[in-house]
Amino acid sequence: EGDPQKTFPAIANIGEKMNKAEIMAQMSQGKGVMPAFDFLKEAEKSAIANFLLGGEVAEKPDSFTQKREAKTKGGGDKSPYTHTGYNRFLDNEGYPAVKPPWGTLNAIDLKEGRIIWQVTLGEFKDLTARGISPTGTENYGGPAVTAGGLIFIGASKDEKFRAFDKFTGEVLWEANLPAGGYATPAIYAIDGKQYIVIACGGGKMNTKSGASYIAFSLPN
Repeated sequence: EGDPQKTFPAIANIGEKMNKAEIMAQMSQGKGVMPAFDFLKEAEKSAIANFLLGGEVAEKPDSFTQKREAKTKGGGDKSPYTHTGYNRFLDNEGYPAVKPPWGTLNAIDLKEGRIIWQVTLGEFKDLTARGISPTGTENYGGPAVTAGGLIFIGASKDEKFRAFDKFTGEVLWEANLPAGGYATPAIYAIDGKQYIVIACGGGKMNTKSGASYIAFSLPN
């Protein structure tokens, strides 16, 4: 989601970092969030590696390919399943294809192991306009809690910053941010005045990117 170039390594000029054998090995074994593609035939992996290397590698069996073919000859993965990566289950409009809520803020009693309250976090305006109650959105970022019983959190796809009542979960205040606040806010004080600040980097969930820190003052 967002700008993949900021999340995953670029493959431009990959030949400066890896040779053909290393590229094929990584396709077979996977690395980080990249799944393994060991179901690909050696010729297919070789063709992909050649493409990434600019087609400059000669099409001839090398020692790595020969070893891989010898290892898999007569065998292979018999599993009926394969890992195709981390994909979201969405409907034809791009919304999660599961029953809402799609994002919640929860107050949990750790001593008794029960949920005290749960509210949706985030809103799709076009769904609300259709008469659908706020569904919540996928969210990234944690809350900050004040001594006065306020919970501040951004995190939601609708790029808003909200204050909740710690004891009831009621939304007390909200503000629009210049970009998604996918971070945990920080609370600080200057000359006895309390402030809360959040980084607005955006970029996730296909939202616009930003480069701002937004601070709000808390009432006395």
